[in-house]
This record gives sequence, C-alpha cells and structure tokens, in this order.
Amino acid sequence: MKQKLKIWLRAARPFSLTASIIPVTIGAIFAAKESEFQLIYYLLSLLAAVLLQASSNMLNDYDDFINKVDTKESGSSSGIIFENLLTPEELSKGGRLVLALGCILGLFLALQKGFFILILGTIGALSGYFYTGKPLMLKYRGLGAPLIFIIFGPLMTLGGYFVQLQRINTKVLLLSIPVGLLTTAILHANDIRDVYHDKKAGIKTLSIIIGRAGSYYIYYGLISLSYISVLAMTYYRVAPIWSLFCLVTLPTALKNINKLHISNGSTSKLAALDQETAKLQGQFGVILIISILLSTIR
Repeated sequence: MKQKLKIWLRAARPFSLTASIIPVTIGAIFAAKESEFQLIYYLLSLLAAVLLQASSNMLNDYDDFINKVDTKESGSSSGIIFENLLTPEELSKGGRLVLALGCILGLFLALQKGFFILILGTIGALSGYFYTGKPLMLKYRGLGAPLIFIIFGPLMTLGGYFVQLQRINTKVLLLSIPVGLLTTAILHANDIRDVYHDKKAGIKTLSIIIGRAGSYYIYYGLISLSYISVLAMTYYRVAPIWSLFCLVTLPTALKNINKLHISNGSTSKLAALDQETAKLQGQFGVILIISILLSTIR
C-alpha cells in the first residue's frame, strides 16, 4: 500500500505542485490585509487547485504516451508507464478520479463563495483536461505557454483572493504576473528540451514554431520579466518593500539562463532545467508570500 502511494505521488509530479500552491497562497494572504483570514477555505481552495494540477499531470503523461510524444528515449514524463509501475489505463483512470475530486471541491467552494469561483474552476478544469486531451490538445498546437500563464498566474491568484473576500482586486492581478511568468518558464524549459522528440511525434509546441533561438529568448524574457515586474510593483507600491528580497534568487535565475545559453541544444544538458526552474519558482514564490505576510502585520 505504501509503495503504491509513492507511485501515485510520483505520477502527480510533486516537484511541480508549487505552481498551484504559490498563486493560491498569494491571493489568500493578500486578502488577509483586508479581512480576517479564513484558514479552512484557504486549505480547501489550495487542495482543489493541487488536485486539478495533479490530475492534469497524470492525464498529460497518459496522453503523451498514447500519442507517442513520450517514449523511453525521450525520458520527459514521470516514467511511471515506461517503468511498468502503472498501466496507461490505470494512470488515465487515476487522473480522471483526481480531476473529479478537484471539481467536487471546486463546486462546494462555488456554492459557498459565489458563481465567480465556478467560472474560474470550470476554466481551470477544462484547461487541464484539454491541455493534451482530445479534441483540443492545446499543448500540441503551441498554446501551452499562454494557457499555463493564465491558469497559474491570474486565475489561481484571483481564485485564492476571491474565496476569502468574494471580490477581485487589481493589485492581486498584478501580483500574479511574476509567479505566472516563472511557472510558464517551467513548461517552456520542458518544451525546449523536448524539441527533437516533439518534432518526431508531429506536434507543434511554441519552441518548435519559433525555433531554437527564439525559444531561448522567450525563456530569458520570462525569467527577466519576473524580476522586472517585482521591481516595478515595489516602486509603485503594489507589492510591499519586503518583496525586493525576491532578488536573492537572482543568482539561481542567472545560473539557469547560463545553462540554457551554453547548452547548444543538448538534451542531456537540459535534462533537469524544468525541475531547476520549478525550484526557482518555488523559492521566488515563497519569498513573495513571506513579504506579503510581513506587510499584513500591524
């Protein structure tokens, strides 16, 4: 039983789950500046977001296997299917079950907190399912990056805030930008690494459409704009002055940029760039959360 649980946890790709944890937390913590923090509803909204992301990760693995995007040679999935830890059918059923649980939680939150949560949850669930699922297969059409930015930037951050206060806030929307950019950089790093195998499978990611040089510049831009946006928001007092501590992660960001720059398209040199970008997003996000938390202390 314990071993099976570890397998399912691996299928959920836990290293990537900061992508949903951080924006929901930013929205909820920012709301605490204006009203009493509702811990239970925060935890429920966080769990719903994590379940939706985990289900998308599982279904993405299944779809990539079925569509021959992921192979033993590509090594770009969780490896669950190729190591015979789960069958494709088991992974698909598990992903759908986790998606259903996330939707049930989202529906409960919508009934408690308003129709806007239902809209956000529906967009998130459908986007996660059709990210690689038929008939839309959005990632395979080069729409993965903008979709990831919207879901893990504005949508989840506004959702975390709205659950607390039942209204939206322009500042929260702006605060979602750097985290959304860094989360998009995780996906983009993955796509850059997988260009050869994705081309072979006949799909079109953004990296394939714009070419290697263009895809590198987009990665540089996503990382750079994350820091520029924090500086701008601090200057205009959208973000607290404490948010400047996000700059301590700059050496890690520059290390990732340099790794891509000197890789010369080598898949092996870029094997862990998505995970390293996820670590950067996690560190940056945690510092941003702490900075907002400090600003709530009166």
